Amino acid sequence: MERTYGLIIRDFEKGESDVILEVFTFKWGRVYVVAKGGRRSKRRFFNKLEPFTYLKMLIDGEKKGFLRLDQAELVSLFINIRKDLKRLLCGFYALELLHLMTALWDPHPEALRVVLKFLTFLDRFLPKEEHLRLLELRMLSELGYRPSFERCVICGKELQEEGSFSLSKGGVVHQGCEKGDFPISLETIKGVSKILNGKKVPLFSERMLRECKMILPAFIEHQTSQKIMTLRIMEELEIWNSKS
Repeated sequence: MERTYGLIIRDFEKGESDVILEVFTFKWGRVYVVAKGGRRSKRRFFNKLEPFTYLKMLIDGEKKGFLRLDQAELVSLFINIRKDLKRLLCGFYALELLHLMTALWDPHPEALRVVLKFLTFLDRFLPKEEHLRLLELRMLSELGYRPSFERCVICGKELQEEGSFSLSKGGVVHQGCEKGDFPISLETIKGVSKILNGKKVPLFSERMLRECKMILPAFIEHQTSQKIMTLRIMEELEIWNSKS
């Protein structure tokens, strides 16, 4: 038996009484855990086996198949996230990034801290679209996918004018070096560079927000070879066009 803290990403029913959880833990990273009798045991697992739930867990098992959840102590439910559509979709977006950008049994405690901090923010405040872009940049940095915005990935020189972003090269390129996948302004290049280097977060202009919205999710999908489904739902519902 070992204790660890973990955030539930997804839950699946198994049979008449068991629940399988996809959990991101500090100790092992992303793992699958089975809660025996989880659908029936109100005393042991009541309100503890849903996405967004952050738990202190007692787990049994080895790196073979599923671990078994023996005990669960509630740390946070992030209850307010579930009360608002924007908060809910932004929360699911963060959980989906954890799922897509990490391998099983590969610990990334700092990435988990980034997501927990983001969920804590969502639980207290209504999000703006730029908060998703900041989340993407921080996840890319923590999980080894950090894109290059400081210098051209081909010639190595700093960009002094607008260029483009190459998904396959993983960064910005001069106009004379290669035609990338997305045009990018010098304003966005400098702004994102400051964020990646841990400097004060600049205000997102409409142009910077628009360019980051095109580039960052596309780069994540290119790196993971998977589509971000929550992103499609957000686009279909046009949540950033609503006032609530």
